[in-house]
Amino acid sequence: MVTGTHWGQRDRLRLDIMVAARQRLTDGGFIALTMRDVAEDAGVSEDTFASFFRGAEDLFATLFAQRLDDFHAEIAPACRVAETGEQVIATVATAYLDVYRVFGRELNIWALVLGDHPAAGDIARPLVEASERVLATVGAALARTAKRPVTPDEMRLTLPFVWATITGLAEHVTGGRQLLHACSWEQLLDFTARTLVAGLDARRDHESQE
Repeated sequence: MVTGTHWGQRDRLRLDIMVAARQRLTDGGFIALTMRDVAEDAGVSEDTFASFFRGAEDLFATLFAQRLDDFHAEIAPACRVAETGEQVIATVATAYLDVYRVFGRELNIWALVLGDHPAAGDIARPLVEASERVLATVGAALARTAKRPVTPDEMRLTLPFVWATITGLAEHVTGGRQLLHACSWEQLLDFTARTLVAGLDARRDHESQE
């Protein structure tokens, strides 16, 4: 147990658990995130583990939020200087492949943390906040590079559409279905980015003429 320990020690124990869990997740996927195995790898008791995380889903969501913050730090500089929407989408989609390989293929954490899980709100909050930071940066870059001004209502619909497309690309490539098609990742990404941006621009042009 960690009751009565100094905060510095608690922080170190939590970090040890996170490091051990991240390695297990990378090597063995979500199924490897058992309390017993992670605790053993971190050199702590299962009671100590339980004092920080409610279970595997809580731990996974925490690791995912941390990874999204790292992802955000990776894409933010490029998004700030991108000259076209195509560049924004290509940057984000390419960087997201590594995130999706670990966090996207085995568990729909959103269905758990935003559903009927007894601690859904507490577990979801850091993950939602990390996701909102990513989407805010992507949205700002898309708005800045658009040919016409983007209204808040347009961006409210644009972001989930773009993000669903990026997630679909990641699933297609990391799930093996790309072997069914005679095109490279670069070709698919270029086509997707150009089609998305052209479609969004055309829609804004059409609405501005109504």
